[in-house]
Amino acid sequence: MLKEKRIMQILEFLKRDGEVEISMLCRLFNVTDMTIRRDLEDLSKDHNIIRTHGGAMLVMEDLNVEAPYEKRIISKGDLKEKISKKALSLINSREKLFIDSGTTTYYVAKNISNDNRNVVVTNGLNIASEIINRRYISVLLIGGDLRRNTLSTRGALAEEQLQRFKVDTAFLGANSIGTDGNIYVASTSETGFKKCVMQSASQTYILLDSSKFNCYNLISYTHGRDVAGIITDDQVPEETVKKLRDIGINIIIAE
Repeated sequence: MLKEKRIMQILEFLKRDGEVEISMLCRLFNVTDMTIRRDLEDLSKDHNIIRTHGGAMLVMEDLNVEAPYEKRIISKGDLKEKISKKALSLINSREKLFIDSGTTTYYVAKNISNDNRNVVVTNGLNIASEIINRRYISVLLIGGDLRRNTLSTRGALAEEQLQRFKVDTAFLGANSIGTDGNIYVASTSETGFKKCVMQSASQTYILLDSSKFNCYNLISYTHGRDVAGIITDDQVPEETVKKLRDIGINIIIAE
């Protein structure tokens, strides 16, 4: 891959997540850590980036520039709204739920009825702070290592706590789904936690907007056949939907 293209992709990761890890970028681009360090040094000349131990962070000093999470929460909000309502139509008002951290899953929390009697387990601070306003819903917040740009906990402590729970339905997020049906995330530290969620749930749905189809990321944590369904919007190309359904994946379209 050309250096210019690699640098542009690194910048996109920084804009999306707010931070990157050198080790992750080395594996993703199959280059040495010295190459990535030079790339980050070049990026820092033209962008507001600071180097951290093992990576780099995009600094938002201008108050008119939204932080990474704030940008994602409004991006494709109309599609996420549809996806969340379709997800909620698949559960009943007394189920025990796990709702993953993230922006699409946040809309599930945002749209859950005030009259529901669900128990919600979550690793998302954004999810917990939204649902705590529902009078009849109980919220259990998983503790652990807190990641700034996703407002979520993860790591060994979070996984240990989660193993004690059993829920009816889990709603998980992801960064992408490939043409092979694998579900991808950008960090290896997410995979263990998401797998624990799937083990604790009787059924799991992945929530993905149409922009996340036919692309890949660092690591896959499950295959589409291994979950109850992929809930998405109606902008996914029909050809893509057909290919995924042909390999046994339940694609659920929110219209």
